Amino acid sequence: MNYLLSDREPKQALRYFEEISQIPRGSGNEQAISQYLLDFSKEHGLEAYRDQALNVYVTKPGSKGCENLPPLMLQGHMDMVCEKNRGVEHDFTKDPIKLVVEGNILRADGTTLGADNGVALAWMMALLTEQDLVHPPLECVFTASEEVGLIGAHNLEFDRIQSRRLINLDCGPEGSFCCGSAGGQVTDITLDMEMAPARGDKVSIQIRGLSGGHSGGLIHKSLGNANVLMGRVLRQLCAAMSCQAAQCDGGDKDNAIPRECDAVVLVPHGRGQEALDIVRQTEKEIMGQLVPEDQGFHIDAAMEENADCQALSPADTWQMVNLMVLLPCGPQLRDPAMDDRVISSENFASAHLCEKGLKCIVSMRSSNDAFRQDMAARLDILASLAGASTFHHDDYESWEIEKNSPIRSQVLECYKELTGKEGKVVAVHGGLECGIFQKNLPGVDMVTVSCNCSGAHSPDERMELDSFARVYQLLKAILASLCKVG
Repeated sequence: MNYLLSDREPKQALRYFEEISQIPRGSGNEQAISQYLLDFSKEHGLEAYRDQALNVYVTKPGSKGCENLPPLMLQGHMDMVCEKNRGVEHDFTKDPIKLVVEGNILRADGTTLGADNGVALAWMMALLTEQDLVHPPLECVFTASEEVGLIGAHNLEFDRIQSRRLINLDCGPEGSFCCGSAGGQVTDITLDMEMAPARGDKVSIQIRGLSGGHSGGLIHKSLGNANVLMGRVLRQLCAAMSCQAAQCDGGDKDNAIPRECDAVVLVPHGRGQEALDIVRQTEKEIMGQLVPEDQGFHIDAAMEENADCQALSPADTWQMVNLMVLLPCGPQLRDPAMDDRVISSENFASAHLCEKGLKCIVSMRSSNDAFRQDMAARLDILASLAGASTFHHDDYESWEIEKNSPIRSQVLECYKELTGKEGKVVAVHGGLECGIFQKNLPGVDMVTVSCNCSGAHSPDERMELDSFARVYQLLKAILASLCKVG
């Protein structure tokens, strides 16, 4: 293959990143990427194992003189969130990611990049193949289906893991070192309704131009949520005239703030233009209330007179719209003692209307388990009042902060030696697999290391190439320092 980044350092790590970008690896589709990792390990004479969940374990003995030191686990996940802009032709089950280099920035052409968490794979593979690397025994663990409930980590064969110190490579930015993360769960909400033949002026509404992104890492920014905003538009229409919903399609991934939403409603014949005027007025009102990151927001609307289609009744449409308006979204609990850091949040992730009714997904995150249970209970009550049902699933553990962490101290020391800067210790609202490791590996000591990336879980995902290189050098320095201190 032709490598775009062959003239940049670190050559081997970037080469691996380009190679994995050629392999479709959406959550639940990790057979090929896990086989690639096994083939890579065999090629380089490394011991490797793949479990039933498609997690891959690769070990490398310590360098000369370091063979008997305590092992270190490096860990990241092999799957990526598959999001694309509307109108982009891309099949995530078979098409490679089309990489684009713009100076110091690496991005994809209209899709997610997969730096979350492709950077981890590339760094680990490069470290596993470096011949002159000074390092303790390494256990590199590549987990599957992290983005859909941390499934791989939940199904790890923990008795295979000897390390009790761990560097997770899934949380940045550069210079920020995470020591705690939120737990979470996903709630499916189903509102059963039946469509029937209907006729009227057909109004099509498309919300576009929102920035979207990671529902954990960006929830504090109060970014526009396309499903929430569509509920608002539809409510304005329903308040003005009889409406029958024929389509609602917004959001796809429970861990992404939805950027786009499409809806179609029937209004009484002769009132289509009035409906368009209401949409335009609502668009203006919304534009004045969005944060700067969402200034690209716009609504595309069109009308077809006197059209036939399947649609809900006006009463069922009201019920659907009311549910969409009331579903919670955004921060639910903050900590005033920590600069109002988000403790708990909810994301109205998807809304899909089919012939049998409306199906919505709300994802919840919290570092407070009791409050998360309360959020789930309130969703149950809200759904019940709306005549809907709920199903909670994909629970994952929070990662509780350890006051004393030798591995964290070592990483901070190495970072200062390399950069002259003090590293920042943080806790994040996003979910990390570290909570599962903490539960299943007693006494494990953990920290995260990663580079500057932005726009995760959206087609705006970007990676800074110079940061990728600096963090790789940091990882090499950390490994060498662990050999000095034992």
